[in-house]
Amino acid sequence: MMKQQFARPVSVIGTSSLPQRSFDDPKMAGLSPYELWADACHQAMDDAHVKPKDIDKVVYSQFANFITMGGVMAPVGSLEEWAGLAGKPITHIEQACAGGYIAFTEAVNSVASGQYDIVLVAGLENPKHFNSRNQPAYKLKPIKEYDNGWWSPGRVLFDTAYTRFDGVSDNLLTEEQGKHYIKHYGITEGELDDTYNSMAMNLRYNASHNPRALMHERYEDMAKKAGYDDPLEYMRSEHNPKITQYIRKSGSVLHNMEAGAIVVCSADIAKKYSDHPIQVIDDATVSNTTRYPFNFHQMNVDVRDNLYKKHPGIKGSDFDLMITTVMTSGEQLDSAEVFGYLPEGEGYKYELEGKTRFDAEKPINPHGGDISFGHGFGCAGVCMLGEAILQMRGEAGGSQVPKPVNKCLVRGMGGGHTTVGIILEDQN
Repeated sequence: MMKQQFARPVSVIGTSSLPQRSFDDPKMAGLSPYELWADACHQAMDDAHVKPKDIDKVVYSQFANFITMGGVMAPVGSLEEWAGLAGKPITHIEQACAGGYIAFTEAVNSVASGQYDIVLVAGLENPKHFNSRNQPAYKLKPIKEYDNGWWSPGRVLFDTAYTRFDGVSDNLLTEEQGKHYIKHYGITEGELDDTYNSMAMNLRYNASHNPRALMHERYEDMAKKAGYDDPLEYMRSEHNPKITQYIRKSGSVLHNMEAGAIVVCSADIAKKYSDHPIQVIDDATVSNTTRYPFNFHQMNVDVRDNLYKKHPGIKGSDFDLMITTVMTSGEQLDSAEVFGYLPEGEGYKYELEGKTRFDAEKPINPHGGDISFGHGFGCAGVCMLGEAILQMRGEAGGSQVPKPVNKCLVRGMGGGHTTVGIILEDQN
């Protein structure tokens, strides 16, 4: 067992398991983001066998609340009322797509400090459907019905004014990962393309077994329908066009409605509520400017160093599972190699050979990852951590990793400026 790095040990005792959906889904008709938030919160509290009165504090993560929730700057009061938590202290975290991971670490540290015993961390995001100002919460309109250009994550993440430093655009930011891999490990652009395509197929295979995922149709089946015997040939075709130099449509994030929640508490009372608590061993966070060359890669290196230096002898190969943000193709490969979960310079072979699938040798993102499971900005980290918890408890359903998942590494990223590493362990 690994030694916890907190003044007071912390456990996860509850999580939600809402499916990834869009308000385009007829099943969502007449619902509002508030109802989904309340559902996620109560799922997590029920799972933890706690009541709203037992919660000492709430940490709330959302990236675009002012844009997507009717012009409300701080909807925390309304959210707490919907979940039956009115009057609780609440902290709102906004750190782009890293927000859910930061919210989790804030909840953990709130418990570790001794100030609170039980904390609920919950995320919410609805990036494709927005509340019109001064309209009821359930009257949501899709982005296409608003003025063109009214909302774009790229516009709010990156400064695009001509007179100021742009740094990157929304998709080109992760091009550097492909360039870095080709430069340092000598593979060709064609080999990198096949690696990224194979990774997309591996993640879709995982998602096809996960009822909570947004997308389920396998690329192999899509290839057959289109008349291709070789699925990689299909993935290289106009059916899966390149949207940047290296990234194809299949390797770009899927935005969708998300709501998720997790309950953490002091480890000394965890058994009172759960017969299978998961221990939070440690976390590390770094932020960096996009001016830094190979910024994504360097932040992975910095987080790894900060996390591993506190645990002498730790290796990436010690983990049974890695869950990592993969908003575009390069993230999964780079982070898995930097943290040592896959061997440096050899990870692409694992993707080509299907060894990262949930039922294979080195499972990564058994839920399907952000490009098949779905990604809801500030809520994404909460849902990713929730999937890790389900895996460690053996409750992930069809995409359950067949071997015991005793140690899990969760790595998250947001906005090209913040990267987080979290170590979880089953100490039962």
